[in-house]
Amino acid sequence: MPSDPDFFPYHPLKLRLFLLGGVLVAAGLTGWAVWAFASSHVPLDLLRAGFAGGLGAAMGLTLFRYRPREGWGVRITNLSVMVSRPRGGIIEVPWDAVKEVTRLGDKRETLAFWLEAGPPGSPQAEPQRLLVAAHLFAKRETFEALAARIDERRPAQSRTGEIVN
Repeated sequence: MPSDPDFFPYHPLKLRLFLLGGVLVAAGLTGWAVWAFASSHVPLDLLRAGFAGGLGAAMGLTLFRYRPREGWGVRITNLSVMVSRPRGGIIEVPWDAVKEVTRLGDKRETLAFWLEAGPPGSPQAEPQRLLVAAHLFAKRETFEALAARIDERRPAQSRTGEIVN
């Protein structure tokens, strides 16, 4: 558990290991395609090398973007909940804008914050939701602790009962 009981850091270890495996496979495929092009001079091999290299670079960039860093996660305050987006930036949602908090998925692996709709004609005229997935945390226990803490900290006016299954 983190030292701050109201901060739940992201640490997507399984996702990063999967991406690392993809980078290694793409590097192997790129090397194989370059070797095949060097020995046969078939343009398709060069195209294959470029595609595999680009795919490996995209997975490498994603691997870098999903690294654990300071302040990256979910923070709960008395006035709002602040959720870091997986690829940068923070979304701060005041408790009075939260209509309901539910769990989604067969394994209940996603927290959904259902937000109040904005005034008609505004970009937020439709009801919106903010999703926090369990795979962004190192352990399932951290995600479960976050769900319990949100249920404890929600103000009475935004509480419609416990987190809905």
